[in-house]
Amino acid sequence: MATDDQPGKLAHIHLGVDGGAERFFVRLSGALARRGVEQVAFIRKDRPWRDELAHHCDVREIRFSRSHIKRHLIRWNLAGQIRSFGATATLGWMSPASKWMPKPGPGLRTFLRLGDFPDGFHTYGNVERLIGNTPEIIRQAVEMGWPADNAHMISNFVDPLPEDLQPVRRADFNTPQDATVLVALGRFVERKRFDLLIRAVHRLPDNVHAWLIGDGELLDDMKSLASDLGVEQRIHFLGWQRDPSPFLKAASILVCPTDNEPLGNVVLEGWNAGLPVVATASSGPSWLIEDGKTGLLSPCGDAEGLAASVSRIVESDALRDGLIANARAFLQEKYSEDAIVNAYLALFSKGVPA
Repeated sequence: MATDDQPGKLAHIHLGVDGGAERFFVRLSGALARRGVEQVAFIRKDRPWRDELAHHCDVREIRFSRSHIKRHLIRWNLAGQIRSFGATATLGWMSPASKWMPKPGPGLRTFLRLGDFPDGFHTYGNVERLIGNTPEIIRQAVEMGWPADNAHMISNFVDPLPEDLQPVRRADFNTPQDATVLVALGRFVERKRFDLLIRAVHRLPDNVHAWLIGDGELLDDMKSLASDLGVEQRIHFLGWQRDPSPFLKAASILVCPTDNEPLGNVVLEGWNAGLPVVATASSGPSWLIEDGKTGLLSPCGDAEGLAASVSRIVESDALRDGLIANARAFLQEKYSEDAIVNAYLALFSKGVPA
């Protein structure tokens, strides 16, 4: 960005609402601040994580417009603010940010960070380099025509949980203290396949409960499915939680049942909370998890296979403890804050024009 001894200044453009990508955005910004990087972030108004971000970053709320004429004026205004701030790099978050990026030039590089697969590059005119958080995202981008030399893979990290973190009380969520509690997080959208988890619970003993943390368009459908299968007393819809850590701390197994997940940040969060992880073999979890060593994988869309993975962990303390220990070591080696931040700083500082 500048040099290791004198970090440059970074501008973020982030249009997201609230979810795993937003949690990582705030997390990375805080880690960069601890390394001395001065930052400004342009975000939409009334984001629930705005105040947390403002602890370590200059936050400027922007009313982004879909109007063709206003869009040019807003982009011009953003570019002026970014250059006045003295940014040496601009980092856009996800494809919607690409249309607002300033033009790169002397002293300013532009990067776009993707946590999902690209759907085209028609708004990427001011983007110099792509950052994907999995190899599959980068592979697809290059196959679609993005220059391989300008595509970089840097994954995510998670913050260690506080040693004094207290788990939520299961009784507060109508869950027996001695139950096996499966926990899943995310948007209630088709690709997340919460229906698969509900069908898996239907195949499991009555002492297995599931906490579904999130919200979305299919929430009512999932509640209806649980009722239709007669497991509504064992499926608990907990809504979106700004900090899911106390829930993870109180759970038994993290489940990632998705059909299409580029990374699966929830897998990292499950490992970080000391939980064994079961997942379907979509691209992200398959890349993260070594089956039988750091987690258990089953075919996408296979409720019976997902239920079988849960049963294996419930029935074997040795398997459970081994998965947890191996995942903890893997997380510390590959997904530490220092390793990920070093990769970002190295990329931002490479080849900054004079």
